[in-house]
Amino acid sequence: MSTNGVNILTTKTIPADVQRLWAQTQLHVWAEDYWLLSLPHANVSYAASLAAASVSGLETPAFAALVIERDEVSLTVADAVWQTLRNRFPNAPNAGPYSVITFALNLDLSVCGYLAPAAVRLADADISIVPQCGYLKDHLLVKKEDTERAVLILETWIRECREAGE
Repeated sequence: MSTNGVNILTTKTIPADVQRLWAQTQLHVWAEDYWLLSLPHANVSYAASLAAASVSGLETPAFAALVIERDEVSLTVADAVWQTLRNRFPNAPNAGPYSVITFALNLDLSVCGYLAPAAVRLADADISIVPQCGYLKDHLLVKKEDTERAVLILETWIRECREAGE
């Protein structure tokens, strides 16, 4: 894999523990389309209730993410939720539709460098990512039109790690 002509992050150059983790990784692509929104702090309670509603009481919970920081409240929600919000926040900065790819592997928080090989490979393919990490698992938002290529690139990397460990 090359970035600016420098060969980096191959199965020969990444730490063996990270390679073993990738060899165990499975991908989960969430079925829904998703939107990333930026809301003012005054709406933090409402944003939290939307994130909670996205996952509670449903047979199959949807993905949702909420990040609260000093400059904004950032919310990732399924398209159906965004459609109900559009009129309430007509001027809210938003981006989408995205697909959410979950790396279905519980990661210890002490692991360093797990996401790096994925980020480099996707960047080399000109695929923009928005990482969203939880306590157990890492997730990526990718533009809907890039989903197939992103999954193929990630599955290839996972296969290379499995083959290197045999």
